Amino acid sequence: MAPSIKLTYFDIEGVAEPIRLALILSGLEFEDDRVVFKDWSALKPTLPYGQLPIMTIDGSEMKTQSGAMLRWAGSQGKLYPSNKLYDIEEAIGLIGDAQKSWGPSLYIAMRPENYGYPQGYNKSDEGIERIKTMRQNWIANELPRYLKYISDMIDKHGGKWIAGEEVTIADCLAAPFLRRFTVGGIDHVDANCLDGYPKIVEYIERFCALDGIKGRYKTGLGSN
Repeated sequence: MAPSIKLTYFDIEGVAEPIRLALILSGLEFEDDRVVFKDWSALKPTLPYGQLPIMTIDGSEMKTQSGAMLRWAGSQGKLYPSNKLYDIEEAIGLIGDAQKSWGPSLYIAMRPENYGYPQGYNKSDEGIERIKTMRQNWIANELPRYLKYISDMIDKHGGKWIAGEEVTIADCLAAPFLRRFTVGGIDHVDANCLDGYPKIVEYIERFCALDGIKGRYKTGLGSN
């Protein structure tokens, strides 16, 4: 009997999207519980660590930590095979490095106080200019470096996927991270910034054409 799964997160892709994708590709039905921001302040104190996502399986206690959820979802299907663990974890580590590198450029616009700036700095003229410079510099200088690493990984593993000849949870993590740059809505990031990297474009489109994923996205690479 298939488990009863409920995944709770905000109504955005964020860190829950790789888990959702892994559940879909593993053939697991789940309740995709989306929290609206007006309800967050009341929900937060009820959570184990005061953060989302959380998952419940067959009504069990709340599970936490997105990485653990991703690996669990992959293990329920064929996305986390034991003979590919090192390759998968290596690829996950690389995407994690890219996310950490990009993070300050993204989150300074949301929580500048976490980066040594006063609250409200992101709305000042100086803060707005700094955000613009950080993001444009990252896209120009750091993104190409990570795209090269990812392209090399795809080549190393047969030309289709990042960690093997078949899709894995590493692709569930990599594809939405890369695709997000093409959706629009990130100030000072050109939605066409991946156009000069055809191997990456093909990789994202290949992932988004998988059964269960095709038709999921309405904007950006891999959309209808």
